Amino acid sequence: MVRAIRYILIVVLLFGLTGCWNRVELNELWVTAATGLDTTDDGQWKISYQIIVPSAIASGTGGGSSGSSQPASYVFSVKAKTFNQALSYSNMESSRRIYIAHNRVVYIGKKAAEKGLDHLVDFYLRNTEARELVTMVITDGLASDILKKIMPPEKLQGAAMDDLIDNESDFLSVYPHVRVYDFILSMNSDSKSIGIPVAGLVGEKGQKNEEESESLDVLKKTSAPLKLRLTKLAVFQNGKLKGYLNEEEGLGVSYLSQKIKNTEISFPCSDQPGREMYSSLRVNSANVKLKPRKTGYHYTMQVKVKVNGTLIDTTCTKDISKTQTIRDMEGEISKEVTRVINKGWMKIQELGVDTVGFADQIHRKFPKDWRTVKKDWDEEFKKMELDIQVDARIRRPGLQQKHIGSKT
Repeated sequence: MVRAIRYILIVVLLFGLTGCWNRVELNELWVTAATGLDTTDDGQWKISYQIIVPSAIASGTGGGSSGSSQPASYVFSVKAKTFNQALSYSNMESSRRIYIAHNRVVYIGKKAAEKGLDHLVDFYLRNTEARELVTMVITDGLASDILKKIMPPEKLQGAAMDDLIDNESDFLSVYPHVRVYDFILSMNSDSKSIGIPVAGLVGEKGQKNEEESESLDVLKKTSAPLKLRLTKLAVFQNGKLKGYLNEEEGLGVSYLSQKIKNTEISFPCSDQPGREMYSSLRVNSANVKLKPRKTGYHYTMQVKVKVNGTLIDTTCTKDISKTQTIRDMEGEISKEVTRVINKGWMKIQELGVDTVGFADQIHRKFPKDWRTVKKDWDEEFKKMELDIQVDARIRRPGLQQKHIGSKT
């Protein structure tokens, strides 16, 4: 009898455990592809959400096809004192709950970047839905405006921007792919600095083209008058925007940060002085080693760079089958890499922002000295010098040994 009652109780308990007690149906959520962060004149935050319209994607109407009438995403903004309050206030104008777990990109407006991103970091560390792997992008103007722009031929601009930065980081290495997680790590490092890509509109600017870039009409053209593009590198220190680096300076910083995966190096031909004739090397590997040294009361960073690549384009008239010609080319490549590194180095020294993480290198190499140096690191960083040594090797010059039209 006791055993029978026990079995009955077990069965009753099993029935009580069936089902998902905290389930949320998909048709009750708005999934976000990207978010935007701006500040208002009264000191509040303006959070913008780029939500996905599933019906437009499923039917194909969001891709600019014939008869399309609905975009693949919709953007709306909420003003609030905190990020979580913005999420709560979104329920007053949204028919579904905003779901940010699948967010791909967070755009940060210029004024918000200057104010500081501590609040953003706190939100991503505390909110259980927010994921620290979301990509960070800075904008020159308002993040809410960038969210409304379409990136032909892609349907979802947020997802497209994330893929664009990922590809650029893999193939050119001018701008790093920075996630919220990377930003948090940098703020807790000795240098407390990092560089984040900036996205902006390039092309024929004007009110008409601005409006068209937010309309599905732009998808019906073979070339958009305005395009979203990575334009420069925003430099942060202690969570606040300090300045910008251009493309060459950004590439130089990538070398010093040991973040070069693949890139392309254009270099002049040594046998054609005064003429704008360039060749290109596709870098297959770039090994950068940093070794700090103490020189007197200050520090020098030894930078050893080993570059291996394939010659993919040349206008040099010399016979490439000759060893000396290859050596001359490698010498020009080494000069170009050295020039780019120095350009990036001079800019970050001018800004006084250690985005390359040299503070961490000094701390590890000279732990006792760091106790006294760290309080004045910004000034000490400006006094550092570089000892750059570049070893470039052309591993594959190609089957064509002579430039077409060469008389030699």
